[in-house]
Amino acid sequence: MPYTGAVPDTAGRRLDWMARMACRDEDPDLFSDPKHEQEARVICAVRCPVRAQCLAAVRRLEQGTAQDRRDGVVAGLTAHERWRLDTTAAGHHEDTPALDVSSMTPKCGTYMALLRHLWLGEAVDSECWSAQVRRDRFHTLKAAS
Repeated sequence: MPYTGAVPDTAGRRLDWMARMACRDEDPDLFSDPKHEQEARVICAVRCPVRAQCLAAVRRLEQGTAQDRRDGVVAGLTAHERWRLDTTAAGHHEDTPALDVSSMTPKCGTYMALLRHLWLGEAVDSECWSAQVRRDRFHTLKAAS
């Protein structure tokens, strides 16, 4: 084949990272069902090699969006958590202020530390995952009584 002078197209595409998402082959209902929230978080935060790109994309897409316009677990965070952590989000009132976890350093092993790790794209340690489990158990027991 003669040389044509053409250069192969090797430029990266803007959304190439989506082909490597851990959730790509999972049931989408898993990420919108509150009963499977912990499982969805683990898929995002532990198994996903492109969670940072996903988090950046969802932060861009949802910036300033009201809570009722968000849904499911994305990048390891629930819709409510993403809304609380978005300081520009519509609907923040005195009783539910936005959380600015980027400026705080909560103690590892707490729910706030877990949120900080997830929001900032940091690795989540086992102590912080345990805090999520303890929090879920507490809320389940509280609801049952």
